[in-house]
Amino acid sequence: MKKVKFRRIRPEKLRRNCDPASFAFETTDELAPIGTMVGQVRALRAIDLGLEIPTRGFNIFALGESGSGKTTNILRQLERKAATEPLPDDMCYVYDFENPARPRVLRLPAGQGRLLAKAMDGFVRELKRIIARVLSDKVFGQERERLRADAIRKADRLFRRYETQARAAGLSLREEEDRIAVLPVVDGNVLDMERFEALPRKVQRQIEAAAAAFRDKTMDYARERRRLDRKELQRLLDAERENVEPIVKEMVKELKDELGKHGDTVQRFLDQVEAHVLANHRRFIPAEELGEIVEHEEPEEEAPNFFRVFEVNVLVDRSHTEGAPVVVERSPTLWNLVGQFEYREVAGALRTDHTLIRPGVLHRANGGYLVLQAEDLLLEENAWVALKKALRQKEIRIEEEHGTEGRPRLAGQLEPEPVPLSTKVILIGSPDIYYHLKNEDDEFNRLFKVKADFETVIPRTRENELKVAKLLGQVAREEGLLPLRREAVARIVEYGSRIAEDQRRISARYAGMLDLMAEAAAFSRRHRRKLVIAEDVDRALKDRFRRHSKIAELVMREFAEGTILLNTGGHVVGQVNAIAIYDLGDFAFGVPCRITARTYVGRGGVMNIDREAKLSGAIHDKGALIMVGFLGGRFAQDKPLSLSASITFEQSYEEIEGDSASSSELLALLSSLANAPIRQSIAVTGSVNQLGEIQPIGGVNEKIEGIFHIWRLRGLSSDEGVMIPQKNLTHLMLSDEVISAVRKGKFNIYAVEHIDQAIEILTGVPAGKKRRDGTWEPGTINDLVDKRLRDLSIRLTECETFRRPFEEK
Repeated sequence: MKKVKFRRIRPEKLRRNCDPASFAFETTDELAPIGTMVGQVRALRAIDLGLEIPTRGFNIFALGESGSGKTTNILRQLERKAATEPLPDDMCYVYDFENPARPRVLRLPAGQGRLLAKAMDGFVRELKRIIARVLSDKVFGQERERLRADAIRKADRLFRRYETQARAAGLSLREEEDRIAVLPVVDGNVLDMERFEALPRKVQRQIEAAAAAFRDKTMDYARERRRLDRKELQRLLDAERENVEPIVKEMVKELKDELGKHGDTVQRFLDQVEAHVLANHRRFIPAEELGEIVEHEEPEEEAPNFFRVFEVNVLVDRSHTEGAPVVVERSPTLWNLVGQFEYREVAGALRTDHTLIRPGVLHRANGGYLVLQAEDLLLEENAWVALKKALRQKEIRIEEEHGTEGRPRLAGQLEPEPVPLSTKVILIGSPDIYYHLKNEDDEFNRLFKVKADFETVIPRTRENELKVAKLLGQVAREEGLLPLRREAVARIVEYGSRIAEDQRRISARYAGMLDLMAEAAAFSRRHRRKLVIAEDVDRALKDRFRRHSKIAELVMREFAEGTILLNTGGHVVGQVNAIAIYDLGDFAFGVPCRITARTYVGRGGVMNIDREAKLSGAIHDKGALIMVGFLGGRFAQDKPLSLSASITFEQSYEEIEGDSASSSELLALLSSLANAPIRQSIAVTGSVNQLGEIQPIGGVNEKIEGIFHIWRLRGLSSDEGVMIPQKNLTHLMLSDEVISAVRKGKFNIYAVEHIDQAIEILTGVPAGKKRRDGTWEPGTINDLVDKRLRDLSIRLTECETFRRPFEEK
């Protein structure tokens, strides 16, 4: 039997170092800004394409992991492009005098909206001054007195005509405020009530009958008097308007000359303003300045609202901006997107008007770019629906909210004219959100046709290492941090490979590296250095481990105190130390977990106790079933696979998920079948397929380092180590202390490609090859397993043969 050859990994394979000498700079202050994202050519080209296509629906969804700098770099790209594009129009809402419930949109060149609003304010103030002055001057005062005298004469003439008719009937008329009184006349004298009641009853009845017969005449008089008053009032108003009209027309003409060049909508609005002013010129004059002019017909409480119709609500003012707008909305609620109404409470009801319309980010981003976080958008009620509707219809429509319980009712409703929309929307989100919308929302596919997929890792080339250095230098300058020496940059590049879990790549989630730089800079300042050095980076990493390792220390304490049973020395049949990983979100660490297997006669097959107890997930269950497939494929070609076995994670009370322990479970089962003791000083990780090949797993660095810390607590004797899949070699970016222990021979790391290699290392016994006659090399693990399975099959057959007669009876 040949001797088993151990496959220890050499220390230089445990991490790919970054040589500081490969950098042609001493500090990052010597480096120019990066200018663009590192390694994101695919995503940036997609964004460029989406920005170039003006057609509806070519909005952009940028997907990638958080911390990759998507938002920051997209904004830089947008700002560069937006700076070269024309400035969009101002947007205003004005009162529509023909349709008051539908405020009208005015679009004016940038800065002109504010000018229009200011001009209208000045226009109203000037009218208040001029109209009062015109109608109060001496010339018009004479005209007004002439009209009033003429009105009085006509009223007197009308009264005398009806008074003559009344006298003929023995009556007299008297005007008392707003009514006509009919009084009796006896012997040419008008009687009051006291003298009337002193008359004989017969005379009273005669007078009352005459008054009743004259009642129709009094009603005729009242109608003619009202008609006369209206006519005379209209003559007065016409005269006032005739005097005011030239001034109003001249003032409106000045506005048109100044603003009318901006389009027909402005001209139409000013025409309506002119007509409204002339129809309501008295509203511009305080009543006390006009003496006896008839008071306003509208109720006094409405008077303050009259001048609001002339106000211009500048929804978006671009007077202080340049280029196309780039807007980022952090709270994309429905109302923040499309705008909303504000309300005033009047007489227990909520009232609004065109001056209380408030813009949303779609208004501010109109003609430019709007950046939203997809997750925030989807969490807001109705916001996603409103955004899709606006993009589909290419307009922004603001709708009033309906009254809700506990709030005053709404008085009247407004339906503002929609604002035409021309905005490129960039949604930023995770791959999960993108593919959910892609598969579940047909409108998403029509509205967001450009996919900008950001890489999670980039190749670790010399070029990209230099780009990372430039990024670190640029951010250090922007954030006011100390510059970095090239040795510190090299350590951070290595950390980038660590979080990428790949020696050949660097994580594109730059936030982790930038955070490490900031923490290292803090240590550098603490020691009053002017540069960040490699030692500062190392201290920052150690300090981060201490901050986050509380749970890991509690677990290690349980191992150290023996609360969790663990053998780190000797050999045990059917027992393997597998490696589990605890992922706390911001910190992950590996711990050993004992797996035991027991085999015996029966047809129960391999029972996974954790699965039967419903303490395992679907992926772990799959790994257990694959193990059975391996056994059947290798050992049940010439005999039935007749056995009963139980496998479990000892002292495990929570759900187990993942298949990284499937090789450990198979090794424990093979050990039990072969009765071959397994080294307890080696912890094992790796999944296995039905062919016995060991497959790579995740978290390999955390698993190795976690085992190293616990084995070190028990005391290292040079026999301890970890077994990992060969395919994980390129994922190793281990800490200095682990590499140092391996270099000194105090700790071992083995890499295996097949379950046969693993069982040889753990037992020291060759796995053995199958010979031409179908048997295995004698004395090998596979031979022992095959013989045991054959023996179990024979014993099971004997037991069933012995039992059958009794069962038949």
